[in-house]
This record gives sequence, structure tokens and C-alpha cells, in this order.
Amino acid sequence: MHLLLLMYINYTNYISSFLATEINEWSFKSNPIYCDMLEHVQYSQGTQYLMEILNRFNTIFESNKQYFIELCNTNDYYGNPNKCDFYDFTTCSPTNLRYILHSLLILTHIADLKLNNINVIEIGGGYGGLCFYIYKLAKFFNITIKTYNIFDLPEPLALQNKYLRALGIEDVGGMNLNDFENSDLTLPTNSFLISNYAYSEISMDLQQKYTKYVLNPYVSHGFLTWNFINVYQFIENKDLHIENEYPVTGDVNKYVKF
Repeated sequence: MHLLLLMYINYTNYISSFLATEINEWSFKSNPIYCDMLEHVQYSQGTQYLMEILNRFNTIFESNKQYFIELCNTNDYYGNPNKCDFYDFTTCSPTNLRYILHSLLILTHIADLKLNNINVIEIGGGYGGLCFYIYKLAKFFNITIKTYNIFDLPEPLALQNKYLRALGIEDVGGMNLNDFENSDLTLPTNSFLISNYAYSEISMDLQQKYTKYVLNPYVSHGFLTWNFINVYQFIENKDLHIENEYPVTGDVNKYVKF
């Protein structure tokens, strides 16, 4: 069996094992099975993410440092993550620093496109961390998130819905990727696509189905963190702007904007 497929099976089975328990009892963020897929940013990488934030978004970050600390504390409240002490910032899971950097990059791209009220489609939502940060940081760019639809496997979707509601994010529409071909799919047109290392990891067959049923008909712009395979023209009639990921965490990792 393909190693990545086996990891996904273990990942979804593990999520199923704790979903029915009280959220205060969850410890998935420090469980090795879950960390094989997500929540595996190390201290050294977290430090690199923090340096990128300070270099690229110093004004926003330094002027609102306490707010960023509060967001990290909120995101770390559930799931029992492994935490590290980051000098002149706070003690938190290093994954927060990646979410903060990527959210700021995504929102900058949206602002550069002069989009204000946007509908977001995210492919592969993890536990909902990127969604949480996008919602909470959008105000610094005068951006309103009208709708936010996540496509994922059934188990992660159930986790995201419970987790995000616990954090006060109520209006997230979940979509089950196993059903989207056969359902009456209704999404806002001209949506903004986000995928954080997910779209490029799924099978090529599934990527092509997303392109046909979701990307081409419903997406106008997007920002993807790309890994696993080389970037290709995965959406029709768009000019892709490709740059190396920073900090670099993989040989083919890129930021892809359109």
C-alpha cells in the first residue's frame, strides 16, 4: 500500500477514535498518528516562520503582538499541542507561526487583488487552524469573509466543525469530497481558493475531479502552498505566479498564486 495512503487511513481512523469524546479531553495535537500528517512543525521551523513574519509583516505584528499571542493561546487551548518558548513572543505550538505567516501572505494577496468581500474554498482543512487565523486576521486588511467552504474527508470535516465552533467560528460550510461529484454542488462563483499542502498531495485523479467540478466553475483567484509534486496548470485560463516557499520546508515546495 502506498505510504501516503496508509498515513491517511491511520489519520482518519485516529480522528474517529476521539470525535465522540468531550473536546476538553482531546489530545490529538500531540499524538504521533495525527502528527504524521499535521501539527509537526518543529521549534527550528517555528523560529524561521517567526523571522519571516518579523521581516515581512513587522508593522502589523509588532503593533498587535498581544493580539497574536491571544490567538495562539486560543488555538492551543484544545488538542494538547506540544509547545515551545519563542523569544520575545510567547510559548505556543510552532504550528501557530506557520498559520500566521500563511494567513498574512494569503490576505496580502487578496488585498493586492483589491478584493474586499470574498467567498473562500479551502481544500484540506486540517483541524481548522488556517480557517481560524484567516477569519481573525482579515480585519487588518479590511477584508470580509462572506463564506468559507472546506472540502475534506468526512472525519476531518467532523473535527473541523466541532473545533471551529468551540473557537467561535460558526459560519463555516463543510463539504465532503467523497460526495461532491454526485451531489448538487452549489458554491459561490468567483471564490478564492486556499489549499495548505493538501491539493498537491491528493491523487492526480482526485485533483482532476476538483479542477473539473470545483476549481474551473467556481474559483477566480487563489493561493496554495504546494508540495509533493511539481507545479502544473491545475486550473484553466489562469496565469500562475510561482515562487519558492519561505522558509523552504521541502525540495519542490512553492507558493502558487493566481
